[in-house]
This record gives sequence, structure tokens and C-alpha cells, in this order.
Amino acid sequence: MASKKLTWLPDTWDMVFSIKTFIAAMLALFIALCFDLPNPYWAVTTVYIVAHPLSGASTSKAVYRLIGTAAGGAMSIVLVPNLVNAPELLTLAIALWVAGCLAISLLDRTPRSYGFMLAGYTTALTSFPLVDNPATVFTYTTSRVIEIFVAIICAAVINRVVFPRHAGPVLTARIDAWLRDASGLITAALDRRPEDATLVRTSRRLAAEAADIRMFTTHVSYDTSSHSDLVGASRELQGLMITLLPVVSGLVDVDAELARTGYEHTSAVAKLIVDADEWMRTKEPMSADRFSEFVAPLQELETEVQSSSRWQDLLLLDFVARLRDLLQIWNECAGLRHDIASGSRSARKMHSSGLAQATTRPTHKDYGMALFSGFAAALAIVLGTVFWIMTGWSSGAGAPVIAGILICFFAAMDNPTPMIRKFTIFSMVAVVLSFVFVFAVMPVLSGFSSLVLALSFLFLPLGVLIARPSTFLLGMALSANIPTMLTLQSRPSFDLASFLNTNLSTILGTLMAIGIAAVVRSVGAEWSARRLLKAAWTDIASVARKSQKRDPQALLYTMLDRLSLMAPRLASIAEGSAVIQADMLKDMRVGTSIVDLQGYKGLLLADQRAAVDEVLDAVASFYMERRRRAETRPASSLLQAVDAAIDTVRAPVRSSAAVRKVLMALVGLRHNLFPNADQLHDIEPLALREAAE
Repeated sequence: MASKKLTWLPDTWDMVFSIKTFIAAMLALFIALCFDLPNPYWAVTTVYIVAHPLSGASTSKAVYRLIGTAAGGAMSIVLVPNLVNAPELLTLAIALWVAGCLAISLLDRTPRSYGFMLAGYTTALTSFPLVDNPATVFTYTTSRVIEIFVAIICAAVINRVVFPRHAGPVLTARIDAWLRDASGLITAALDRRPEDATLVRTSRRLAAEAADIRMFTTHVSYDTSSHSDLVGASRELQGLMITLLPVVSGLVDVDAELARTGYEHTSAVAKLIVDADEWMRTKEPMSADRFSEFVAPLQELETEVQSSSRWQDLLLLDFVARLRDLLQIWNECAGLRHDIASGSRSARKMHSSGLAQATTRPTHKDYGMALFSGFAAALAIVLGTVFWIMTGWSSGAGAPVIAGILICFFAAMDNPTPMIRKFTIFSMVAVVLSFVFVFAVMPVLSGFSSLVLALSFLFLPLGVLIARPSTFLLGMALSANIPTMLTLQSRPSFDLASFLNTNLSTILGTLMAIGIAAVVRSVGAEWSARRLLKAAWTDIASVARKSQKRDPQALLYTMLDRLSLMAPRLASIAEGSAVIQADMLKDMRVGTSIVDLQGYKGLLLADQRAAVDEVLDAVASFYMERRRRAETRPASSLLQAVDAAIDTVRAPVRSSAAVRKVLMALVGLRHNLFPNADQLHDIEPLALREAAE
């Protein structure tokens, strides 16, 4: 029982973070008051919004916030003076600007997306309060940018100078944990347990974590530690991590197919697998010469069977290629991890033949949902403004602003309604705390030092809440609302009517956001996951129908990014769903096989090329039909087309590297799409057929 209670206590770093954030906030407030800025509480709010336990993450958030605020303020200066006499057009222009910025933010999906979103709602935040006094728009907007700039400098300086906590060591720890879990996945894969459901679940989780680590690396680039110089190595490592997962998954499939043929690994290969398991647990890289010696049994086995056209030997060639790729990728992962941990880049020569050297690393972009989310934010602003105008409420401008901001904040969620509902409850708590502080505490304060002392009892606990992931939303909702509700200014106001009007408008805006999110924006996790699957299937069909050469790594990144987006959604989907049964890693392997067929078919003979084209057409038709009906299974005609193409391509005794590539791609297609099909018959070698004739 005691240990359970202790988990609720903040650790040392949580308390250090809270103290540093409070010091930065009070310093920003002091500077804003000294220069008589109109809204000093914006500086306090900004410090807590950009606050992060890691100095690099805090700096990156601060930079994006400054850029977004400046862009949003500039748009206010353009819109308000020109459209103030046409409230309908002004409202529509602000709503469309917010919608467009939010859509771009959702499509970007990197830490800099915060800047795009902020540029949108800053325009609403600085425009609506000025419709009665448009002449002050430049001064008002400029002061907001200055107050935020002051807050950003204070937060960055304090976070970097006072007990800085660097992002580099955290990145190293996350990479170590990922590699540890990945080595367990590889061990299970090589133990010939293809039916183990944990393999699929672990692969999905590792894909999601790899994508999250990739996003986290952006913060490391702003760090002050030596790790900031190794961002390039970190991104290379993440590319290898992404590439590793489909290789492991493919190895499981081909090894299972080999087992079905009755094949047992030779003693040399079996020993190599055992040694590989032990080596991967150490996470230590091998030199190029040592690695060549290590994989020598694979080279010997490949030499023995590379001239054979037997089905089992073709599978064996596929297995050897995948296992070699796996070991090469792991060795490079270990080398890059060593560089990141040591803080210096070694001169080690990489030798993975460019497996993870993608020319581009695209991510999934859901244009439909981005536009739909933008529409929801625009609708919140329009409806809130209509309510404000119809009621003639002097403080009503806050309602459309808050409604739009909340829709933007939680737009990345399938169903933002529960989170907005929590935020509303926390905002009400902030109103109560602010009321007590304004009318019971502030009147007895005398001077800035007493104000700081009183605020410490309120904000130091909030800083601890922000530092802990489980209480982050509560801490952020309170710390972002309370400074505004307190109206921390050089000449504080104790007007009860003004306090109630302003905060009632805030609460009304949150309630409007709940209603709009529930009616317009909320979708189910299964619905979103199905869209991701359909997008992947569309890509595969498109690649199969287009003859131009495609970058296989670009397809790999896009599909694994979709897998990372699916992983958290699958936990809330019923087991019987077709989405749960789908295996996007398998679809991705089919896609890379298709890319190989398209890339090398031009080097084949005419009859071989025709057979490959028939396979490509059949694959495209299957995946387009699967888009319409997710439960669709590959037809027997597709199996016949693949078998016919394999027989056509494997017939010649002397085959080029291109023919071998095509053959391996066809073999991969067969055991991926038809894992339970009968073994492919072995054809008679050409020399024996000629002798018989």
C-alpha cells in the first residue's frame, strides 16, 4: 500500500521543473509590468504553455509559438481594418483562416505544426476584441507579440541555465528501450512462432513508438547538449528502425512457409540464429570484417541453392536475403545507437546497401479529415459570433474564440468530445480558484513581492501537474486559464460584474465546443482505422497500375506511418472487426514486391514481362475490390497468375540479377497473399528437358 501511495508523489525533477517555470513566469510578468505592457498575463500564460521538462522541447515550442503568433497577428492587421464595417465578411475571413491553418497543421504532423495552428487561432484571439476599436489593431497585436517574445526568452533562458534537463539522454533511453523490445520480437520471430498474436501487437506498438521517437528528435535539435549535433544520426537510426519491422515480419512469413515444406535449417544456419540472438541482446556493433565472417553461413547456403529452381530453394533464397538484411540493419542500428550514446559520430563504414536511405520520408496525409476538422473550427467561430451579435453581449467575443481554440487543440483526436468535456470541468475549477484569489487574496497584497509569494502557492503545484503525463491536461488547463482570469495587470480590477461576464463567456465557449465536437467532429476509432487501411490499399493498387519506377522506401515510410497511427486505435476496436484482422505489415510487403516488379520488369523477355503484367493487374483489382469490401480475399485467378509468372521467370538456367529480383518478388507475393496454398510444383531443369528431347 505504501508503494502505491508513493507513486503519486512528485520526483525531484518534477519539483525542479515547477520551480523553474514559476521563476520564468514571474520574471516575464515583472518585465511586462515594468514596460507597462497592456496585458502582462499573456506573458505568464505563454510561459506555462511552452513549458516542458526538457530544455530542447521547451525551446522548440517557444520558437514555433513566436512564429505562429507573429503570423496570426499580421493577419489580424490585414483583416480587421479592411473588413470591420462588414462583420459577416470579417467573421467568414477569420473562420476560413483558422480552418486553413488547422488543416495545414493536421497535414504537417510534426512539432512545427503547432506554429500553423497557433497562427490560425491567434488571428481570432486578437481580432474579435478589436471590432469596436479597429484603430488600435496594430498596437494591440504588436504588444501581444512582444509579451509572448518576453515570455519565450524568460522560459528559454531559465530552462537552459538553471539545472537544464537535456533531451539527448532521454532520446538515448527511448532508443535503448525500443531496441530491447525489437530484439525480443526478432527472437520470437526466429523461434518459428508465426501464429503468436503478440508478434503482430508488438510490431504495431514498435511502429507507433518509432514514429513518436522521430517526432521527438525535432526537440533534440534545439538542445544545448552535444546530442544536438547528432540529430542526423538519430534520423538515420529512426529510418533503420522503420525499415526493420517489415523485414522481421517478412522473415516470419517465409520461415513459416519453409517449415510447411518440411525444411529444417542446417546446423551452421541454426547456430548463426542462436549467435545472432545473443549478439542482438548486447546492442554492440560489429566491424565490417567481423560481420562478413558472421554471415558467412548465409553466403555459403545461398551459393548452394542460387542456381536451383525448386520451390523450396526459392523460399530458402528469400529467407537468406531477409535474414541478411535483418542482421545488416541491426548492426547499423547498434552502430548509430553507440554514436548517439557517446555523443560523437564514428567513422564506421555502413554496409547495408542503402536499405534505409530513402530519398524522401513521406507521412500519411488525410486531406479529407484535415478539411473536415477545419470546417468544425470554422463552424464554431461562425456560430459563436452569431450568438455574440444576436445577444449584443459586450463580453461575448470570448465564446467564439474559446470554442475555436478548443476545436483546434483536440482536432487530432478521433473523438475530442471527452477531452473537451474534461477541459470544461477544469476551466470551471479555474474560475473558482481565480474568484477566491481575486476577491479574497489580491486586495490584501501590497507590492510585487507579496503577489509573487501568493501566486507561488497557486502555481507551484500546477507546475508539478504539468510535469506528470497523467495530470498534464489538468495542470495545463488551470495554468493557461488562471493568469487570464486573474487579469494580472499593473492596475488590477476588482469588478465582480466584469469578472463574471468574462469567465462566463469562456465557459460558454467550452460548452459550444463540446456541442460542435459531438455533433460534427466526433468519429469512431474503427472508422479512422478503416480509412487508414483503405488509403494503404489504394496506394498498393496505384503502384500496381503505374509502370513508372517508384521509390520503395517512400511507400514503406507512408505505410508504416499509417501503422503507427492505427496502433493506438486498435486497442478500442472489437476483436471480430475486419480492421483487427487486417495486417498492414503484410500489405506493405506486398507493396514493396509490386515496386520491385515494376522496377525490373522492363529488363525481362517479352513473355516474362507479359506474365508479370498479368500479376500486377490482378493485384490492383484485388486491392481495389478490398477497398469496397474489406473482407475480400485474393481470388484463385491471382494465385494462378503468380504461379504462371514464377514458372515463366524461373525457367532459364542463366538468369540476370533483374530476373532474380523479379523472381524473389513473385515468391514473396505468393507466400504473403496465399500463406496456406499448396506448394508450388518444381519444374524440371532445362538441361534435363533438352536431354529427354
